[in-house]
Parts: sequence; structure tokens; C-alpha cells
Amino acid sequence: MSKIESFEIEIPQLKRDRTVWVYLPDSYKSTGAPLPVIYMQDGQNLFYDKLTSYGTAWRVDKIMDEIYEKTGRGAIIIGVESYDRARLSEYSPWRMPFSSAGYRSTPKHNRGGEGEQYAEFFTKNLKNAVDAKYNTAKEREATAIIGSSMGGYISCYIALRHQRLYETIGLFSTYSHFNKGALDKFLNKTPQTLPQYALVYCGGREGDNNRGDKVMANDSLDLYKKLSKRGIECELLLNSTFKHFEAAWGTYFDKFARDFLARYYAQQNSRQ
Repeated sequence: MSKIESFEIEIPQLKRDRTVWVYLPDSYKSTGAPLPVIYMQDGQNLFYDKLTSYGTAWRVDKIMDEIYEKTGRGAIIIGVESYDRARLSEYSPWRMPFSSAGYRSTPKHNRGGEGEQYAEFFTKNLKNAVDAKYNTAKEREATAIIGSSMGGYISCYIALRHQRLYETIGLFSTYSHFNKGALDKFLNKTPQTLPQYALVYCGGREGDNNRGDKVMANDSLDLYKKLSKRGIECELLLNSTFKHFEAAWGTYFDKFARDFLARYYAQQNSRQ
């Protein structure tokens, strides 16, 4: 049977500790064929309703169990807990612009700027710890990264900054508006050196009003276009009725995981 376990890890770059949840599929064995890995932000929202901010988890374990039952394909899921007090800062390498509507109401310690340190932890300390502890496939085609809202924002940065590690990217309801100017500049200046795949998702009722809905939808469309222009094989999914919440992200995580695993195992088979 599949199982969920956890371990504690330090973020030395920020002098903070974090809980990491780990989903191991039924096919996982400590020896033998290694398994691909999906790294996820906001790990407390993935498996257990009681830990989430809004009462409903992605239910990633149930989704992965069903995929394994139907396809025989499995992956390790790594979910890193977010830190509410500094979530915006950890999930953005750049500070919130002074002109932002939320600037004055957002505490100074949570306006962005720690994302580069967080990315270093994520790609170095976390990945090394996971690879040492579990039987993981190390190839970049075996490694995916995904996040929602600000988790999508930092996942986009990490995936493009560290293309040698991540081939597949999931960007769900990405809050590009946090500092769109800085993100756009990063997208324009960072060279695309390796092939990547991306799934961009946005709901139709993401904001608090019609204007907020349009902003999120337009930003997601713009992100899709910019990633596609870079040569990334990109897919855009829009759902007019879904709000900004975990149940929606779980719905489309099923497709993300299936496509990632199909691609990985097809590559493995072609090498045999």
C-alpha cells in the first residue's frame, strides 16, 4: 500500500525549519528501480484536510493511488510546508513593488525578496536530502515541480533558473501579479537552454470580483505565451467556474501527474 511520511529539514539560507511530507506509492522499494519525483509547494495543503488553510486538501495521495491502480505508474511526491508568516517573501525572489495595491497592508517581512535563498534550499539542500533518503530517479526527465498561486510563482522561477534539474513544470493559478514586472524581466533575460514541459492552469473565478478574475486569467494567458515563446512545450487550461482553492488544483493535478508519468515512462521504454 502507499503511505505518507514526513521529516524535518532546516533551511540554512533562511535559518528556519520546515516539515516535508513524502508520498510513497505502492510500487516504492528502497532498492531496485528508482521512481520519478514530483516536488510541490505548500505541502500542508496536499494530503490532509485538517492541515489546510481552507479545509480541503488537494488529496494528492488519492489521485496518485488511482493513477497507479489504472496505469501501474507511480511517483514519489515531496511536499514542502510553507511558512505563513513569510510565505510571500519565500515564494518571490523580488520585493513587492511600492505601487502594489497590497503594499501598505502587507507586513514588511512578507513582501518578497527571499525567493533566491529558498530556491537554493529547494534545489540543493532539499533535493540532496530526498535523493539520499529515498530511491529516486535522478534524471531531469524524472523530476517535476509544481505549485499554486504564489507557489506557482516560485516554481516558475526555480524551474527556469535550474533547468538542469526540472523538465516538467506545473503552474496553477499563478499569482504573477505579485511583481509581474520583475517576473517578466526574468522570463525575458533568462536563456532557455534545455527542453521543458509546462501546464498552466487558471480558474474563471480566481479573484474577489470580475476585475480580479480577468487579471488572473490575463496573467495566466500571458505566462503561457511567454513560456511558449521560450520554446517550452506548454499547455493552457482554463475553467470558467473554478475558484482559487485546493480542490480545483487537485482536479488538474491528475492530468499533470498522468502526463508527466506517461512522458517519463515512454522515455524509459525508448532506451531499452
